Amino acid sequence: MWVPSLKSICLMKKVKLACLIEDDDIMVLISKKFMAATGAFEEIISFKNGKEAYDNLKAMLESGKPLPELIFLDLNMPIWDGWIFLEEFKRLPVTDDITFYILTSSISNEDFEKAKIHGLEERYLMKPLGINTLREILSTLL
Repeated sequence: MWVPSLKSICLMKKVKLACLIEDDDIMVLISKKFMAATGAFEEIISFKNGKEAYDNLKAMLESGKPLPELIFLDLNMPIWDGWIFLEEFKRLPVTDDITFYILTSSISNEDFEKAKIHGLEERYLMKPLGINTLREILSTLL
């Protein structure tokens, strides 16, 4: 089976804006380093919890700024967890095409069942985000 190289992926598709919603600074650092190494991400923003992400993305929407094309969402965070963020975000009048991935350490069947309800069972990833996973994700965005 042919797997595209990072170089071929980068020549085909660039993600203008990606978002990490993650409270663990180490995971943010690791994820950003791998994302930067692909050369496929023009800008990466991050937020420490669902409420912070919601408020900022809502402000971007209201001001007419482009929203992220790709959002990696942690589930277990303080203030608003990933599920609260997802429920509230879906209520916004977003017309942009946004691809969500759950990026979690949760092995809970309950979380996986919730992912199914949201249509994200195929986008339920275990931390940390790595180069091979990014290759697969980028190839689906082409």
